[in-house]
Amino acid sequence: MKLFRDIKKWFDNQEHLFYLFLVILIVPNVVLCFTEPISWTAKICNILLPLSIYYAVMAWSRNCGRTFWLLFPFIFFGAFQLVLLYLFGQSIIAVDMFLNLVTTNSSEALELLDNLIPAIVIVVVLYIPALILATISIVHKRRLSEAFIRQARRRTLYVLSAGILSLGTAYLTDNRYEPKSELYPANVCYNIALAFQRTAQTRNYHKTSKDFTFHARRTHQADEREVYVMGVGETSRACNWALYGYERETNPGLSGIGGLTAFSHVLTESNTTHKSVPMLLSPVSASSFDSIYYQKGIITAFKEAGKGDVQHRHSDGTHPSQISGEDFPSFSSYGRKTELHFR
Repeated sequence: MKLFRDIKKWFDNQEHLFYLFLVILIVPNVVLCFTEPISWTAKICNILLPLSIYYAVMAWSRNCGRTFWLLFPFIFFGAFQLVLLYLFGQSIIAVDMFLNLVTTNSSEALELLDNLIPAIVIVVVLYIPALILATISIVHKRRLSEAFIRQARRRTLYVLSAGILSLGTAYLTDNRYEPKSELYPANVCYNIALAFQRTAQTRNYHKTSKDFTFHARRTHQADEREVYVMGVGETSRACNWALYGYERETNPGLSGIGGLTAFSHVLTESNTTHKSVPMLLSPVSASSFDSIYYQKGIITAFKEAGKGDVQHRHSDGTHPSQISGEDFPSFSSYGRKTELHFR
């Protein structure tokens, strides 16, 4: 019981919480110093500058719990960042990851979460107790002493100076240094801005692509009927195909076709649905992806050639619907096998 009382007393001390919250906020920065291939000066800056800013913000209020909650967006980014580091091993939260939050369907998300249980446990243990302690501090109106706050605010000038000095050193010693790519969480905030920009570009797609044309025309007689079926299995994994050696008969129909060639050394141009599907359905490639907002896809090409009846249906049996050439961006949200029927 004495140990329990000592632990409770330690966590009731607001000065202890002040520094505990600082440590928790800076954890992603420390981890990134071990995972990212950046210079030593950039790594030092990646810790000192954000830490100095967090320190200055935490010293702003006598209730450190309230300040910690005000910094919740950065807590969320930190949790997200740690989970992605567990998943990929390195790299900050990219633009595509933010876009995936709104384009990935629930089944894909749950499938991914099943593989991230250890990372989720770490994040929960790290952040949830701290948020609970911050809430208790707010509810009970606990305050840091005036003497501590005065001392912390005096130190703010020194810690901010150290952070700014580390930033200048990074610029001077590394001519390739860029805060938007190497300084967390500034780089994440920059990517969020890019995600909003690309979302706006997608919404304006019908305007930016309205003058695009393939100049497509039919090469057969108008009275000859043709039906084309295009299957897009963007979320299918090669390692689960019997054609590639998987022990279960996952594609018996294809396996029974004589003379079928299965290409075994093919790489996708993107690991995200909202990019890979448009590239499958258009001339756009990874090196010229920004032109996706000004081009159209294969649906438009067939319509220009006189294929007026275009339908799509999913492999789960959902009903087909009519689609138009201007619905090209909608394919970025597809997370299932899709068949396109051109008549």
